[in-house]
Amino acid sequence: MQAGISESALPVAYLKLLHAFCYYLYMPRILILDDDKDLLTVVKSLLRKKGFDVFAYSEWRMAWDAVMTYNPQLILLDVFLPGTDGLDVCKKLKSSSFTRHIPIIMFSSYPNIAETAINEFGADDFIAKPFETNEIVRKIHHILSKKHASA
Repeated sequence: MQAGISESALPVAYLKLLHAFCYYLYMPRILILDDDKDLLTVVKSLLRKKGFDVFAYSEWRMAWDAVMTYNPQLILLDVFLPGTDGLDVCKKLKSSSFTRHIPIIMFSSYPNIAETAINEFGADDFIAKPFETNEIVRKIHHILSKKHASA
């Protein structure tokens, strides 16, 4: 027995280590698509600190390849993208048998588009920019827990 660790504490220490290892292996994968590279950097850093595995892209072509490669558990999608309409991207993702299971949270600085994004294009939720960091994390947890409960 190592000095400083009692036999009764060993299982607790082992369980904590096992939990940390499993958590790392099963960190929720989030893909972010937004043309604002500063926002991508900030949100990516925030979500990584909160325990998410994050992939951030500013172009749809690269994001599509990542969706097919990494199979994210949730997508954060900007409504307005250069050369591509985020609403159309959402509709395409929700129409594909390969990606329709992935929850999508759309965000925009135009909050009046929220109802359209959800009701007509299939988004699971909407966040108005600028948003509070706690709000985005809360919505991600809420949607992932709903997805997990229905699985």
